[in-house]
Amino acid sequence: MKILKNLLIALVAIVAVGGIVLYFLPNHYTVSNSIEINKPADVVYAQIYDYNKWGTWDPWMEADPAAKITVEGTPGTPGHKMSWDGQKSGMGSITVISSGVNQFVYSQLDFIKPFKSTAKDMMKLEAVDGKTKVTWTNTGGLAFPFGRLFGLSVDKMLGTDQRKGLDKLKAYTEALPAPAPPMASTDSTAAAKTM
Repeated sequence: MKILKNLLIALVAIVAVGGIVLYFLPNHYTVSNSIEINKPADVVYAQIYDYNKWGTWDPWMEADPAAKITVEGTPGTPGHKMSWDGQKSGMGSITVISSGVNQFVYSQLDFIKPFKSTAKDMMKLEAVDGKTKVTWTNTGGLAFPFGRLFGLSVDKMLGTDQRKGLDKLKAYTEALPAPAPPMASTDSTAAAKTM
């Protein structure tokens, strides 16, 4: 009986210490990764502001191809939204809050299943030596206690997916054909104006 009592006391002490440690872990996270894409910002922006095009590079859509995807609203404008419902990806949505043409897309993530939470998603574009630097940042809260545990591995898990998505975005965008050069006018009226 005494051994059982001592084991119970030890278990309570371990749980209490574990709870204290978890309490003092960070209550939010920020994960950010960047890549340079050898295309101008308008070409890259066209792939990120419209959720209809995310299927070509989004790592989570690739991981759960059977998920039901619904897109609504006008691309690139506040309220443009993509919702998903899948066995692997769970249920949730991402909604554009604001955007700057060829500069950024700022959105809100709402997760419903397997757990409820919200986060922020930012895709930022910068011109760098004729290329476009894309920085993908996610931020969110870490609720006590299980969110704090998730926070211990969030950088590895989310960061890996971000880098995979950016690599796919780069490969897809750089493979897009260059726009055809404008053709010389053969219009006799246009020719006459140059004489």
